[in-house]
Amino acid sequence: MLFAFAVLPVIMFGSDATSEASDEAAAHLPTVRQFAAQLPTPDLHDYPSATGPGYHLLMAVPARLGFGVHGLRIIGSLAGLALVLLVWRTAARAAGPAVALALALPLLVSTYVLSGSAWLTTDVLSVLIGTTMVAIAAWWMPTTSTFLTLAVLFVAALSVRQTNVFLAAPILAAGILGSPLGRSASDAEQWSGDEPRSWSRLGAALLALVPAALLLLALVNLWGGLMPATFRSLHDKGLSLAAPAYGLALLGTWAAIAMLPMAPEVLHTVRRHALAITLVASLAFLGAVVADSTWSVEQGRWGGAYWMIVKAFPAIGGRSIVIVTAAVVGAVLAAVLWIRAAEIRRGRQATIVLVSLLALMVVQAGNSQVWQRYFDPAILVALAWLISLGINGTRPHSAGRAVLGALLLAGVQATISTLDYWIPVFR
Repeated sequence: MLFAFAVLPVIMFGSDATSEASDEAAAHLPTVRQFAAQLPTPDLHDYPSATGPGYHLLMAVPARLGFGVHGLRIIGSLAGLALVLLVWRTAARAAGPAVALALALPLLVSTYVLSGSAWLTTDVLSVLIGTTMVAIAAWWMPTTSTFLTLAVLFVAALSVRQTNVFLAAPILAAGILGSPLGRSASDAEQWSGDEPRSWSRLGAALLALVPAALLLLALVNLWGGLMPATFRSLHDKGLSLAAPAYGLALLGTWAAIAMLPMAPEVLHTVRRHALAITLVASLAFLGAVVADSTWSVEQGRWGGAYWMIVKAFPAIGGRSIVIVTAAVVGAVLAAVLWIRAAEIRRGRQATIVLVSLLALMVVQAGNSQVWQRYFDPAILVALAWLISLGINGTRPHSAGRAVLGALLLAGVQATISTLDYWIPVFR
């Protein structure tokens, strides 16, 4: 009900006042209509979108059947609803349905989920497919059918967005942990579903990458580059080395809010694992100072409320003090969340979730535009799951503290959505 209340009025009556609305008008709706007119043989060589054709081909079918823009938006919004339900249901496996509902709330009220659901964009469908893959890789037994399912979803993910190549990470992680190599991992990462371990699981994981790799090669050959020619000057003009640090900074900021009520448990974990935490913090600091991280439209470092915060604070030698500090915090809190999950033998799931998120941040360096919308939803998904994995009956205070922290983060996300989504579209 809350999702429908937040999205349907905007779909039907809101003005086109967000970046997602602009993307719909300039890119995605024209592409959907172009493909709809060309069915059953759409021309995929060049079209007005930087992403793969999968989303547009999917939406072209109802468009061809006569659905107008409002009908298409309603169909597209189902991806947002499915995403929130998936995150809630998966978190409930570890923390129970009530706690999981609170943990999913920040994602539900996120401006990027709401805006991406209200207008025609590839964003939310892309996150939904990727989130489904991570859930399967982390929670399903590593059988042949699991890797076959992941192979099919990987093809779907890459057809929607090229940067979903990062989803090779959870597939490989599941294969490695289910193989004899997984025995070298810590006891906390062992899982009864991985036994008996077999090299065939790693082989199945590698084979699961092949269809998507062939699709990507075919698209690159078709386009003559990493994307259709129309958008190369915007998204394919060089690496953005600040992307990983920016992603960690976002994680650190949202995690600090969500984990504030858990401060006693966080400090306890940091003290018990001081050496490892110090090493993680040092590596994060070194990674964060590698590249310039100041606000810059010319360099693609803009787009989103967080970049405005970065812009408002000073930098040292081209390195934003906000990005560097928050990136270190993000790495430390990610390590704390992993340790908490590992201590109650959920390290396997936490490892796959965390590896997937870090892979996304690294792959985003290949996009010249470091926009917040490319990071935020995945971070909120991972945060909900990682917090849930640290909750069980042996930690009687964790559930209540996690709920309080999730409500704090939801309040922040709702405030951003009010300023960036609700007020502009109904002004």
